[in-house]
Amino acid sequence: MAIIKNQQDNPLYKWMVAVSVMSGAFMVVMDTTVVNVALPKIMAAFGANIDKIQWVVTAYMLSMAIMMPSVGWLSSRIGNKALFVSSLTIFTLASALCGTAWNEDALIIFRILQGVGAGSLMPIAMAIIFEAFPPEQRGLAMGVYGLGATFGPAVGPTLGGYLTEKFSWHLIFYLNVPVGLLGVFLAMAILPQGRTRKGLRFDFWGFLTMAIGLGCLLMALSQGQREGWTSSFILFFFFASMLAFAAFFFVEFHTPQPFIDLKVYRSFTYSMATAVFVIQGLGLFGATFLIPLFFENMLQYTALQTGFLMLPMALAVSVVLPLTGRLADRMDARILIAMGIFFSIVSLYWLSLLDLRTSTSSAVGMLIMRGFGIGFIFPALMNTALKNLPLDKVATGSGLMNVSRQVGGAFGVAILGAMLDRRQVFHLSLFSQAQNLNSLSTSMFIQRLQESFMGLGSGADAAYQKALAFLHLFVKKEAMVAAYDDCFLIAAGFFLFAFIPTLLLRTRKH
Repeated sequence: MAIIKNQQDNPLYKWMVAVSVMSGAFMVVMDTTVVNVALPKIMAAFGANIDKIQWVVTAYMLSMAIMMPSVGWLSSRIGNKALFVSSLTIFTLASALCGTAWNEDALIIFRILQGVGAGSLMPIAMAIIFEAFPPEQRGLAMGVYGLGATFGPAVGPTLGGYLTEKFSWHLIFYLNVPVGLLGVFLAMAILPQGRTRKGLRFDFWGFLTMAIGLGCLLMALSQGQREGWTSSFILFFFFASMLAFAAFFFVEFHTPQPFIDLKVYRSFTYSMATAVFVIQGLGLFGATFLIPLFFENMLQYTALQTGFLMLPMALAVSVVLPLTGRLADRMDARILIAMGIFFSIVSLYWLSLLDLRTSTSSAVGMLIMRGFGIGFIFPALMNTALKNLPLDKVATGSGLMNVSRQVGGAFGVAILGAMLDRRQVFHLSLFSQAQNLNSLSTSMFIQRLQESFMGLGSGADAAYQKALAFLHLFVKKEAMVAAYDDCFLIAAGFFLFAFIPTLLLRTRKH
């Protein structure tokens, strides 16, 4: 039972609820990015190869995604408060175990357990905050929730880079423990018990087919670039996913107590908002995957420098989100969502102009514009989607929205990762042809390079070979830059499609 009782009429109560749940939820979203920075250190500590160590990220993602749709059933069975407290407890315990991991296998197992807690935590936090605020302030509630959901991933690379470079990779996990314990105490003291339903039966086959379908789909998307999209390994997972989802829909439509209540999609606005969320995930996560790669591989930034580069974007998001959330309660949400899509497209077009001479100040401007896009879309979209559902379906809707974004993000990373390789090959061929067509200017360029190397003490033949190698490296790097630029444009194209379901949203509850 909550220590703070009968405070629902207190105007500060909703803020107390928001603080208590976001202290835990912030850790979860930050953990999705903070570990990526530490992987090289972890790999060196355990002597593991890249194929094994990448499961530290993949295992967490898979278990988290599988748990997200489960939130609706679990909250109905044990209540929002009990689900939040138990999820945060599992996450905190698993974080401590991750810090004590003695090899990569132990770390992977503990990361699976960590994902189990994380998967339920984010959607139920959203549902709790949504219910704590009155209907006329639920846009603001989603803005507050969005602070943790978007600020955490932006801060993660900076914090992870600092802790691993200055101290030890173990700290990225141990840091979660005191924050998690504080979150558990606040939740126990503040959160209301929440409603429960008696007589609920566990839909085992619904859960099993959902878990297999979602797990196989995300496995195929996350490993496709590494294994090859037409490999038997990836095709098997895609085929298994299709069969499992077919079985899942059959089971859910023929059982009196389905594991996931798919009736939420009868709300046209909720369905359209989900479509926007999936499309946003394609462009948002795909570009998020490319940005650090460009700055670290092309411009030779360190992981810590890249993290600091992204901090102004996080600050922009933190300023815009509450403001947009407040506006979402007072004006047509479609305008705010459309503005967010516009800012996202502009930022991605701007990013498509990146080259080897891009200054840090220009890069910061690009990312701040990206922060505006994130800040305008999230609270207005979530408020519009969830307010069209009955309160007892908000947890289900929240879980499905979160997993939709996760799946969209996985598709975005897979598509842009594949396109990056293909566009590099295309541009390399194009630049090589241009060299042949301009052989005279190319020969003069090689001659100048040869003379430069000879001036540094190399013989004529050695200088010539060095000039050829330098030219080849230069052309290859320029082709890679052009490939990144193309992929940012493709991500901008994804966002263009988001205008269609946005215009179809109904902003009044029906």
